[in-house]
Amino acid sequence: MAVRWRGFTLVELMITVAVLAIVVTLAAPSFSDLINRNRLTAAANEVVGALQTARMEAVRRNTRVVLCPSTDGTSCSGADWQRLIAFSDADGDVTVDADDDEIIRDMTVSTGGIVVNPSSNTATNQRISFGASGLARVGAGVAREGGLSVCSDRLDAAENTRDVVVAVSRVSVTTRNGSDACSARTD
Repeated sequence: MAVRWRGFTLVELMITVAVLAIVVTLAAPSFSDLINRNRLTAAANEVVGALQTARMEAVRRNTRVVLCPSTDGTSCSGADWQRLIAFSDADGDVTVDADDDEIIRDMTVSTGGIVVNPSSNTATNQRISFGASGLARVGAGVAREGGLSVCSDRLDAAENTRDVVVAVSRVSVTTRNGSDACSARTD
C-alpha cells in the first residue's frame, strides 16, 4: 500500500496568494477613506468639546469665557484655529490678561490633513465667547450665530466638511458638501 501525501501543491498556493493580493488591493483604499472620515469626525468632536467646555465654564464661573485661536497657548493670536484656547475673561476685554484671566483649556485639533476655518461671522474678530447666561457672541459684533468648519483635504469634496455651529447657546454639527479647497461656512 502506497503512502499518500496530503497538502497544497505549489500551483494551489500561488493561486491563493494571488486572490489574497487582489482582495487586499481592493480593500486598502476603502480602509484609508474610513480612517480619514474617522479623523474628520474626531476633529469635529474636539471642537464641539472645546465649545461646550467654554459654555459650561461661563455658566459655572458666572463670567464671560472666550474661545480663540492661539499660536503659543497663552494668548489669542493668528487666524489658524488648529490650536485654540478657552479662557475666562473677568474684565471683559476679550484678551488674555495675566492678572485677571485664566486659561481654561489649550487644545490642538488633530492633524493629518485636517483644516479648521472660521465662518464669516467668527472671522471678523477670531473669537467665540459665552456669557454667564450661556449665550454666545460670535466675532466682533453681537452676532449670535457662527462657527468653525472642520475639513479634511484627504477626502472627496462630497464628504470632506463638518460645520460646528454655535447658534444662540446651542452647539451642533452638520455635514456639508465642501470643496477641494476646504472652504469655510458662510453665515
